[in-house]
Order: sequence, then C-alpha cells, then structure tokens
Amino acid sequence: MRAWPSDGRRFDVLLVVDANVLYSAFLRDGLTRKVLFNRDLQLYAPTFLLDEFFKYFAEFCQRSRESPDEMKQMVGRIFRRIKFVELDELDPYYSAAGHLIVDEKDRVYAACALAVGADLWSADRHFRQPRIRVWSTGALAEELGLL
Repeated sequence: MRAWPSDGRRFDVLLVVDANVLYSAFLRDGLTRKVLFNRDLQLYAPTFLLDEFFKYFAEFCQRSRESPDEMKQMVGRIFRRIKFVELDELDPYYSAAGHLIVDEKDRVYAACALAVGADLWSADRHFRQPRIRVWSTGALAEELGLL
C-alpha cells in the first residue's frame, strides 16, 4: 500500500473490504463505520457481498440497535462508498489468488485485490501473506489519525 503523505495532503488508498468488516459496519456505529466513511479510502468488494448481505438482512436488523428503516438508510450509505467488482472480472486472478489464500471462500477477496491493485481490509489471520497487504480496522484507524 502506498504510504500516507506526511504533509496532510489527501491521499486515496485502495482497499478490498471483506464481509466481516462490512457486517461490523452495518451492526454498530463504531470504529469500523468511522474508518469506512473516511474519504481517503477507495473501497472495493466483490459483487457476491450484495447477495450475502440481503440474504441476512433480517438477522442484521435484529442484531443491530437500529430500526429496519434506519438500517436501510445505512445500507445505502455504506454501499455507495463501495465499488463492486463483477465476479467475471476476477476470473483471470483466481489462479494467483489460490496460491495466496488457502481458504476457498476467501480467494475471491484476494482475486479482487489483485484485480484492482488494492490492499485488503480484514481481521482474518489466514489472509496474512506477502503479496497483498492486509489491514485491520485498528491499524487503518491509527494510520488515518482516527485513534
């Protein structure tokens, strides 16, 4: 990942967001949501996250402290921050991603990061490998000066 400039200039950083980060942002108005709405970040995700989210929308509404209407508004705000990448655009990157990530269901995130030239935002430890930099929410918040 390119380093943030030390002189305070705006700097766009590309990150692929995994499902657990998005779920955290949906469920609580906390640090994850604060980082997600930081304008220095350009966020990407594979399109299957849209289907996954709506599949569990009722559960998110039950688990969050927000009403369904508030949740729908938050969904719109969060999804507008993310550029979704079609799965067929990731096809050329799955082979390389397979060498980086052992967990089959998470290879799509590595493929997405390779496709858009981004780092990855995830708390999953199995993403740790040398080719794609992986950021935790805490590390991003610290780098962005939010802590």
